[in-house]
Amino acid sequence: MPKVRFEPSGIVAEAKVGETVLDVARRSDVPIESVCGGRGVCGRCRVELVSGETEVTKEDLKLLGKRKVKSGSRLACRQRVVDDVTIETPEYLGSSKHVILESSEKIHVHAPMVKEVLIHLKGSDLEKPESIHSQLMMALKGAGHGRLELPLSALEALAKASPDGQDLHLVTRRDEILKVTMGGRSGMFGVAIDVGSTTVVAYLMDLSSGNELAVHSLLNPQIKHGDDIISRITYSMAAPEGRKELQDLVINSINQLIQSCCSSAGIDPQDIMEVMLVGNTAMHHSVFGLDQRLLTLVPFAPVTSEALEFKGRELGIRIAHEGYACALPNVAGFVGADHVAVLLASRLDELDEPHMVIDIGTNGEISVGDKNGIFSASVAAGPAFEGGNLSCGMRGAEGAIDHVTIGKDLNLEFSTIGGKRPRGICGSGAIDLVAQLFLNGVIDSSGRLDHKSDPERVQRRDGEWRYVLVEPGNSAVGREVSFTQEDIVQIQFAKGALHAAGEILMERRGVEKGSLAGILLAGAFGNFVDPSSARSIGLLPEIPIHDIKGIGNAAGTGSKMALMDIRRRAKARKVAKELTYVELAAQQDFEDRFYASLYFPHMDQGQYPEVISRVRKRL
Repeated sequence: MPKVRFEPSGIVAEAKVGETVLDVARRSDVPIESVCGGRGVCGRCRVELVSGETEVTKEDLKLLGKRKVKSGSRLACRQRVVDDVTIETPEYLGSSKHVILESSEKIHVHAPMVKEVLIHLKGSDLEKPESIHSQLMMALKGAGHGRLELPLSALEALAKASPDGQDLHLVTRRDEILKVTMGGRSGMFGVAIDVGSTTVVAYLMDLSSGNELAVHSLLNPQIKHGDDIISRITYSMAAPEGRKELQDLVINSINQLIQSCCSSAGIDPQDIMEVMLVGNTAMHHSVFGLDQRLLTLVPFAPVTSEALEFKGRELGIRIAHEGYACALPNVAGFVGADHVAVLLASRLDELDEPHMVIDIGTNGEISVGDKNGIFSASVAAGPAFEGGNLSCGMRGAEGAIDHVTIGKDLNLEFSTIGGKRPRGICGSGAIDLVAQLFLNGVIDSSGRLDHKSDPERVQRRDGEWRYVLVEPGNSAVGREVSFTQEDIVQIQFAKGALHAAGEILMERRGVEKGSLAGILLAGAFGNFVDPSSARSIGLLPEIPIHDIKGIGNAAGTGSKMALMDIRRRAKARKVAKELTYVELAAQQDFEDRFYASLYFPHMDQGQYPEVISRVRKRL
């Protein structure tokens, strides 16, 4: 069998003749980015052929260009192995630390579903021998507790009790005893998990105190089957064991995160009594192993919109034997439990004045409302805001250009995550760059690059205009970091869809731009994007900058709140049930609004007087 050697990892894997390099990499846990899931349409699985031979395909030429193909660039998903080859993969995918910018916090108000009960067994004697079980039930009754169900695992633990009497520490949930230990308190913990399409984040919480003990994150391993949800759903339906494979990938990552959190805090995973999961509807279905086919069919209805709870072991989640895995409710096919968690954390339903809440990712969820009602929608923004579908795009990892400024003399300055040499540009950097190019007249309102405005950086290569940020000799990967005309189009599509969705929701909710009290940006991207840049390109309505705020990983915060307080769970169910979901596909004016929103900042420049005044001053 032919062998594939992957550099710089040094991993060598055997391949079946005709198997693609991407498939070999997936089997060997070699990270190669594949936005489209290996369908040969995104161009992101680019690798370098170091030695050996593979056939050049039409997709290679179309997506990479003749010059790059001639120098050895190939698409891993198109290259079929027929003999030994050595392949170089992008180093940053395997070696750079993925960045989650998260701060720990205490949940001050808590009333968890799981509770502790301290009981003393009096023991028994020969005159009136009583089973340990009976002693426990009597002790619970004497302490004012109702009858509690005792699972076999807890009954086995009771066998260790002394016949002369014993102090017991019980962990209960509703009318069930989850765990029995001898003596005093042993600790009671839970984990809140935000299962994002790109990143999975776990928060270890002390259920007694409300303290956050540890937080860890991982890239969602399902990314190997596509950055976007539709690619993964397609894989789950097309591959014989696709659905099970995707579930196993995400469950394994959850278990890995739980173990990492427990190791950091020095606790036993068997003391974790409850896990609270949130994610978009597709990720929710994937965690629970549900068929996602309905999410692709009109009217895009989920299998269930209810809050769920099962024993963790039913899903393969390694916590206490009787511990539970729970999830907040979904709203619709593409507004899931994660957005319900965002609404919970933002307390949108408690605000006196209307606000807009945006959770920006590959799939953007938007809500507009206040205590008098909430309208919500989902929009397929695409992966551009997370660095996907951009020629030099990357996620928020070390070496990513994250902020950009261009002076009046067109002098370019930028920063990178971790202060490392630039490898590419992430979502917040892309928004900054496009805003600065527009404000400085390097692109016009239609998004067209103007070579004459900055001939040193606006260059034409491989038949396409691009703005060059970093020359090959100054980048960490030996290739230029640039932003092409097509990259600008990707940003236009993403921002246009979000802006149009926001307009429709504001109109349906009866909110004028002047009465919008604030915009809350959730998610990692929302926390690090410059609000001024987002407003300058027309991603956000033109309201005062100080009224636009990042609220961090609100989905994770909402998950923690639900884990720690049963009243918040009830509120989440109420919010999900009472909000008005707007299906954008059914809105006749969405297409016209989307087209108008493609312009910078908008076709109707009267909506952005402050932004336009800044452009005119610079020009």
